[in-house]
Amino acid sequence: MDVFNCPNCNSLFVMTKFRDVCDACYKEEAQYDKVYAYIRKKTNRTASMMQVVKETGVEETLIIKFVRTGKLRISQFPNLGIPCEKCGANIKTGRYAANASIRSLRICRHLKMKKSA
Repeated sequence: MDVFNCPNCNSLFVMTKFRDVCDACYKEEAQYDKVYAYIRKKTNRTASMMQVVKETGVEETLIIKFVRTGKLRISQFPNLGIPCEKCGANIKTGRYAANASIRSLRICRHLKMKKSA
């Protein structure tokens, strides 16, 4: 029996010839496979996030994690999006919507000008 660190989360696990990640990461990969198989079907390509959650049983936070880490690319799925961390608007990539980023820049500029005055 060989004990290794999981390449995904760095936790200790016993490596077998069937698994090269820990149990938690293995279950997460199974959830990813379920989501990806669902949205790949032609009839499901226009599904919303709530439809994917409902039909696959995978939590929305986990699907968002797949998108944020780049494991799941949603650019070809028009109704799928992740929430902006600032305003909650639906976005395809990144952490912030364009409007939220612009608003943050304006606030920073205003504070900088106020500080220098």
